[in-house]
Amino acid sequence: MNHKSIDINIGSDIGSKATKIFTLVSITIYITEILTGTNIISTSFSAAIQALSIIPILILILVVQRQISITFIFAVIVSIAICIINESVYMFSSTMMIVFIYTLNSMPDIDYQKMLKWIAFTSMTTFGMVVGINLLTGWGSNNYEMWRVDGLIFRKSLGFSQPNITMLLWLSIVLAICSIYRKSQRLLTIFVGVSTYFIYSQTQSRTSTYVIMLYCFSILIIGKHANARVGKTLSKLVCILPILFLLISFYLLLQPYSEWLDVLLSGRLSLYQQFYDTYGIHLLNTPELENAMFDNGYLQSLLAKGVIFTIQLLFILISIGWKVNRMRIKDILLFVMYLSIAFTETALQHFELFLPIAIMFAESHKKETLNY
Repeated sequence: MNHKSIDINIGSDIGSKATKIFTLVSITIYITEILTGTNIISTSFSAAIQALSIIPILILILVVQRQISITFIFAVIVSIAICIINESVYMFSSTMMIVFIYTLNSMPDIDYQKMLKWIAFTSMTTFGMVVGINLLTGWGSNNYEMWRVDGLIFRKSLGFSQPNITMLLWLSIVLAICSIYRKSQRLLTIFVGVSTYFIYSQTQSRTSTYVIMLYCFSILIIGKHANARVGKTLSKLVCILPILFLLISFYLLLQPYSEWLDVLLSGRLSLYQQFYDTYGIHLLNTPELENAMFDNGYLQSLLAKGVIFTIQLLFILISIGWKVNRMRIKDILLFVMYLSIAFTETALQHFELFLPIAIMFAESHKKETLNY
């Protein structure tokens, strides 16, 4: 009995430290992304800070884990090798994603809900301060007019560098707060819906708004059953959705596109086909496309970063929820939100979007294991 008590105390202590470290890293990532979005700090400086933030997590793994998974070590080595072969430092983000997933799923007694609450509180407070200052003083306004479908629209950035960035950051906050467990989610869902509509009325950013609103309507209809679990077959099919989304995106490159649809998507289809016709698809990255204007994360990965990197990214996205044999309905909805936004944004490797999904699935797996 004494040995069991000691083991429980040790596990609890490790879990507490792991929770604090991972929470601090997550908050750092969210704050740097918001500051980057306001142009207060540069993208390169933000990337450097985020890359350095992985060091305490690696130290935690080395100190705590008595036996580190061979699969994890192999995945990290392969990921680093892909960075070196492509001579692209920015591809290190995939290595970070692997480390995050492994840590969240292997550390004992991590308090996932505590992490999500701190992430939601910090990011919402910082985001709210930027928007509030902008509305009161006009600081950071990057507003402009653009032609969309059949008329001009006026878009406000609300203190950030670009309206789409504003909505993408808001989506990251929505993913975090909606991952927090609540028996009754109705009031939270209404708050998210109303807030999203207000931000959309200013930014006119469509895709993020659509996926958030669809989630809100789904939760209001499903109600208390949002935390119910689906079957194993459906759960595994959900895991391989990234492959389907990539195939759909690739299909757009090969087929004649509709002029109406191209106009609706602000000329994205013609631009992607132009990239494809000019540069094609290669095993390694295409430097000419690394800074090209992509609004599709799947095609950006395939055309700019190469087939090898894309395959690695697909494995990472599939592995996020693979351990969960019977997903909660909420897991599926939030995961589909994350994957869907990548159709019109290069969002697959945005850590502020990735982290709440990774935390949510790790928690779902833990609760599933305890219930059986």
